[in-house]
This record gives sequence, structure tokens and C-alpha cells, in this order.
Amino acid sequence: MSNLSKSPQTYMDGIKQLLDETKKAYTNHQIAEELNYTNSNVYNSTVLMMAFNVIERRKAAGRYYFFLKDKYSEEELAEMLPKPKPKPAPKPRKKKIKAKTKKATRPRELTEHEQFMKDYLGDLEIKSASAPVGLGGLAILGLPDIDSVRPKTDPIRNQKSDPVPVTGIKVSATLKVKELSKNMRRLPRPELNYLKNIFKQYSWFPVIENLNTGYVKFKALKSGRYGDTFHFSKGSNPWDDLISVHAGSSISSSLLLPSHEKQRWSSWNSFNKPAKTIRPYLTGVYDEMLNKFIDSGHHLVEITMKTRSAVSARISLKYHIDKRGLQEQIEVSRVQDFVYLEKIS
Repeated sequence: MSNLSKSPQTYMDGIKQLLDETKKAYTNHQIAEELNYTNSNVYNSTVLMMAFNVIERRKAAGRYYFFLKDKYSEEELAEMLPKPKPKPAPKPRKKKIKAKTKKATRPRELTEHEQFMKDYLGDLEIKSASAPVGLGGLAILGLPDIDSVRPKTDPIRNQKSDPVPVTGIKVSATLKVKELSKNMRRLPRPELNYLKNIFKQYSWFPVIENLNTGYVKFKALKSGRYGDTFHFSKGSNPWDDLISVHAGSSISSSLLLPSHEKQRWSSWNSFNKPAKTIRPYLTGVYDEMLNKFIDSGHHLVEITMKTRSAVSARISLKYHIDKRGLQEQIEVSRVQDFVYLEKIS
């Protein structure tokens, strides 16, 4: 009798009989192996038997074990169920090695030369306190004043710190998001970051550095450019303030969208590549065969090739004949392993 034709009651009776005869606790998998049931049938049956108070389950060693209800005491259940695994012993802690404290040592006695230098430098410090200008020690030794030698300005450092002039750019803050014209469009984040990266060189960039929303004219976006007017805000709420940037034509004409900029450079790189050398036409084996056959005075020739089969040779010759427009002059045919070229009179 197959498992498919058994009723749920049959499964429950078999499980109850197994638990009653063996007087052991079983898991679902163990019951399925003992009674040759499927795991799903055993699971469904044990759920019904627990609902009817026939069996109960208890978790032990990480698994659920089933046994007949109200038949065993706690002592008997403790013997039936597997004992929990003992916890591993904690690892011994490593003792921290205390750093050895150095013993206080007496100060080393100065040599005669070291004592002389100490007294001499101390005398210089006392005299430098009363000097009116410059370093007293250097003045006493007859050296020039260091302030007169050092240049007052550092042209290289000042040149790096000078911001790029903002010629042709005007920054204002007079509008709100709700006051934008209808032809303004919001910039996607990649295009906005690209534009802000261009404006990093200007002194007013900190004003828009933390503004993560940008607007430009739709007409400029359609042509692949940023245009001459930009608006920046913290968000897209109607009451958010705008920082407007107006750029002159000398600056706005060079502001292209990243996609168009990449396309422009890729086209330039392809244009800048050296011209490819054109290989001369090389006459193939089959064209050479056709040329020799046309120049010869033979009407019918037999062709044999060691590296090609007769079928492949016939197909290739037919292709070259059609390609050169010689269908009305030459005909190719195959008989078993031999290929023939024949002139059509």
C-alpha cells in the first residue's frame, strides 16, 4: 500500500503504535525512517495528534522530540530525552604583563666643556632680553638680523592661495524655488556634481558647496549644455531659497554636459588616431585557379586539393565565379571526390 493511498488516521495510528511499543521519544525524521513515511506526512500527523492531545513534544539538544502525553514522569522523560551538550570551558585569560617602571637615577654630572657651554648660553639669554631689536644672541655674535634677511612676502605661496578671478560671473540670492520660470529643469545628481566640480576653483564656491539641488534652462539641456544661468538650493520645496549664478558667454560656452563632453573627447580621439593603412587586394587560391583556367586553352579541367574536400572546393569556386560575374563563361561541377571546371561555349 503506497503512502499516497493512506488516510491521515492511518498515519496517526502508526505513529501512536510506534511510540507506545518502543516507549521512546522520536523526532519527525526518526519517525519517518522507522515507519517508512515521508517527512511531510509525519509532520502533518504530529500536528494533528498534538491538537487532539494524543502526543506532546519537548525540545532537547536543539531538536523537538515527540512522546505519548500523560504517560511518563519527569524522571522518565529525563532518561528518554538526550542530555544537553556541555558548554565548553572558558579559555583562560592571559595575564597582563605590567610594564617595568624605571628606577629614578641620579642626574649625570656635566663635563667641564658642557658646563662652560651651559653658562655661556645662559649669559647670551640674559643679554638678549635687554636687546631692543632682533635676536640678541645673533647681534652679540655680529650676525645680521634675521628679519632683515627674510623676505616680507612669499610670492609662490600667495600665488597658490589667490582665487581664480570671477570675471563674467554674477552670484545673487533673490529668488525662491516657487518663483522659478517654467523653462527651468532640475539637474540629475551626476550632472549637478559635475557642474559643482567645475565651480570649485572660484572663491564663491563655499556658498553652493552644500546645496544639493540645481536648476538650469531646458533649452540648454536639450542642446547638451548647462547654459548661462544656474540656480542652487537645499531641496525642491517651494519655499527654499535659491542661489543664482549668471555666467558670461565666454564661460557658459565651454560648459558641456558630461555625456556630451565624453562624446566630444571620444570623437576627437578617434579623429586624432593615425590613418589606417589599406592592405592591397590579395588574389586567393580560387581566383588564381580561375585566372589560370581562363588563360589556358583547355575546355575542361579536373581539380584536386589535398587540404580541402571536394564539396568545400566546389562551394568556394562557385562563390568566386558568382562574385566575379563569370556564371555565363565558367561552370563548376563535382563527381564524387573530383571537381571539374568547364568553359561554356
